[in-house]
Amino acid sequence: MGFQALCRSRHINPVEMLAAEGLSSTVLRIPDLMIAYDSLAHVLNHTADVADYPLFGLEMSKYQGLKTFGPLGLLASQSSTVAGSLEIIEKYFHFHASGVIMNLVPHGKEMHFCLDIMIDPSISQEQLLEMSLVLGYNVLCELSPEFASQTTIHFRHPALAEPEEYSAITRAKLCFGQERDALVFPARLLEQKPSPASDEVKNYLEAFLERESQGHEQPLQHKVSKLIYELIPTGEATLTTIAPMLGMNMRTLQRELRQQGTEFRTLLDDVRFEIARTALEQNHSITDVALNLGYSELSAFSRAFKRWSGVPPQRWRHNDHAPRMMH
Repeated sequence: MGFQALCRSRHINPVEMLAAEGLSSTVLRIPDLMIAYDSLAHVLNHTADVADYPLFGLEMSKYQGLKTFGPLGLLASQSSTVAGSLEIIEKYFHFHASGVIMNLVPHGKEMHFCLDIMIDPSISQEQLLEMSLVLGYNVLCELSPEFASQTTIHFRHPALAEPEEYSAITRAKLCFGQERDALVFPARLLEQKPSPASDEVKNYLEAFLERESQGHEQPLQHKVSKLIYELIPTGEATLTTIAPMLGMNMRTLQRELRQQGTEFRTLLDDVRFEIARTALEQNHSITDVALNLGYSELSAFSRAFKRWSGVPPQRWRHNDHAPRMMH
């Protein structure tokens, strides 16, 4: 997010930068499309070199915040405490990017939110780390403005530019040559209630839901299905979670779905069936499919799949033509 705009501002062709690392320009058209961190690190490093701009990764963070995480960002902002928000992001971040380990580490009256990027050690991480940690700082500031003046960002690597060049991009306090790559702040700030999601985050969620509509209003059931699809891996694809994301209470959402001839449970089953079919076609184990869809027991998933398709998942996998969804 922000890559294309920043490249243009530096008079660099973003498509060429991606192509140099074997990536399609589709990455620019679909901002929610995630790429491997190894590839992202290569792209940032190459672009910073071509632009002769060592703070390219850092400036990328100016375009990023809670909206970077899509529905997950809005979900995080609805937690009762900032600690809860960070737990949600930490727990489900791997659905956005693999190879990143985040840990909250107490240190006296301070808390260190540590970041470790598990990529090929031969790849320089400075660009990626500066982008990622300042993104984390932006998220903290959105969750509570108090973090802005009370958070310090620690980097293990030495500074890539002069202090005034950094301060022209971010207001965060930066310390280089530290033991950890981490956000450091008073532990007491974690107990605050997060600020309501900004209009920018809500607008980004709306854009996420409308992206496939090519500018046309989508039916409510389509919006609900998109959110279910995104949230199923997190275990948060519930009426309780999704209704507030759409600016409704649960009863209103249920009523409006009924008016469109459907209900939340039906949409949930439709999405589960779609995900299950795709996973089975890709030869994922049936046990893994069941767990990923939120079933604690294989037998419960098998019964549900038979209700949806007419046959158990084992038989469906061996059929040449799968039956249609059944209600």
